[in-house]
Amino acid sequence: MSERVIDKIEGFLEVGRTDDTHEVVINHPDLEPDENGVGHIVFSPRQARSLANLLLKHAAWADAEREGKPSPYYGITGGGG
Repeated sequence: MSERVIDKIEGFLEVGRTDDTHEVVINHPDLEPDENGVGHIVFSPRQARSLANLLLKHAAWADAEREGKPSPYYGITGGGG
């Protein structure tokens, strides 16, 4: 994989993007490592936006549940499109 721009989340999860293939990459130490010893998942820009949408929906639902409020998202479904 080529040069990447990386942000760390909570010290171990890294999210970034590639400069050459224009993909989004998530690195995690518990994923099966590649030939460079790094475990990662690669997403196209569209897949990354769909994942982000689903993460936001599930986070809002979890926050509402924790606070005893009605869920803002009933029947959360895929983030495709």
